[in-house]
Amino acid sequence: MPQPQMIASDEPPASSRSCVTAPLPRVDSLAALGLRVSRLFAQCRRQNAQLAMLWVAVDLQMRPGESMDVDARDELIDAVSQRLRHRVRGVDEVLRVGEQSFAVLLPSAGSLESDIVEQRLLQAVRGSYGMDERVVQLTVRVGRSLFPEHGRNGAELAEVARRLAE
Repeated sequence: MPQPQMIASDEPPASSRSCVTAPLPRVDSLAALGLRVSRLFAQCRRQNAQLAMLWVAVDLQMRPGESMDVDARDELIDAVSQRLRHRVRGVDEVLRVGEQSFAVLLPSAGSLESDIVEQRLLQAVRGSYGMDERVVQLTVRVGRSLFPEHGRNGAELAEVARRLAE
C-alpha cells in the first residue's frame, strides 16, 4: 500500500531526510498514560519545572459514502505520528493514545513554549493527504494542560488537555 503523502507541503519527501520509522509508543487509556508520565513528574518536581501536555486529536474528513479500510487509516495515522515526532525536541515524547489521538509531553515547557509547539504541530499535520487515488482531508484539534497547574498526575493532566481539544 502506498505511503500517504501530504499535498501542497513545503516539506521534503521522507526519502530525502532522515526519518524515524519505529512506531510510536501506544497507550490505550488515560490511566496507562498517567503511569507512563509519572517519571516525568518526578523529574519536574526535582527541577522545580513545569511539564506541558498537548492532546492532539485527528479527524479524517471524507465525502459522504466514502470509507477507508483499517490498514489505510493506520498508515495515515502513522504518517501523522511521524510528522508530530519530527516537530518536537529530542527530550519531548509523543505517544499514540487510542485510535486517532496523541499525547505530546513537553518537559521543562510552560505556556509560552507549548503554544509555539502547538502552532508548529498544527501546521505540520492538518491539511490534505494523498491516499491511493483519493485525497483525504485531516482536521486537527489540540488541547493543552500544564503541570502542576492543571493536575498532579498524568491522568488528570491528560483529561484536562483532552477536554480542551473537544
